[in-house]
Amino acid sequence: MTKGNIKPFNDTAIIYYSEDDGCWIAHSLRTDQVGTGVDMGRALADMIRGIDGLLDLARADETIAYQREAPAEIQERLTSSKKLPKEIYEVAHKIARGEWPQEIEPSFQAQNTDEDFSAEFSEAAA
Repeated sequence: MTKGNIKPFNDTAIIYYSEDDGCWIAHSLRTDQVGTGVDMGRALADMIRGIDGLLDLARADETIAYQREAPAEIQERLTSSKKLPKEIYEVAHKIARGEWPQEIEPSFQAQNTDEDFSAEFSEAAA
């Protein structure tokens, strides 16, 4: 699906554990898409699938605004976040796109669920 033109953009995800929800949350700062999962990698993969779906919709309907800033309280978490190793994002990306072998179960857990993490990435036109 390539009707509309999506310009590449840089994004950052904030990944944190939610005691209320009992899971990890990945929140895109530039698209305001949210993913959840039992670990950081699964939350990122869920967020990536959300961004992919949003970009597909925006390609089909040029009136859809795909860049929307996350709320200020989420943006503020970036200042105290620790940078997530890029390899975790790369694995999450493969999981989201169905390119990760199903017979291998990656599990990325932080030792301290009170810490926030961030991952920088680029979204390119597909």
